Amino acid sequence: MVRDALKVMKTTLDKVKGMVEFFHKSTRATEKLKSTQHQMDMPELRLKQDCVTRWNSTLYMLKRVLESKDAIISTLALINAHIDALDQEEWEALQETCTVLEPFEQVTVEISSERYI
Repeated sequence: MVRDALKVMKTTLDKVKGMVEFFHKSTRATEKLKSTQHQMDMPELRLKQDCVTRWNSTLYMLKRVLESKDAIISTLALINAHIDALDQEEWEALQETCTVLEPFEQVTVEISSERYI
């Protein structure tokens, strides 16, 4: 159900996935991101990739990208990356998406726990 709902924002999700893949494939970009996070007094967080078989991995990817938003924007500008950047409206949509998906994630975790009978 959640995967179907996320299809509405496929274009934005594809941009996020492209950014995450870019940082995962480029050690130079990853090191620059870490450096930028450090300079901005942010925790040095690795970006998370989503997994098609687990919808909540998309939520975790979005949350991590939002946590590192300023560092990502700065790093992409500094290294002159040729990838599709998110505009302000898309960043806001990501934030809203995380807010909407949070209750689904909580239920998924609860149902998946060993204590659930």
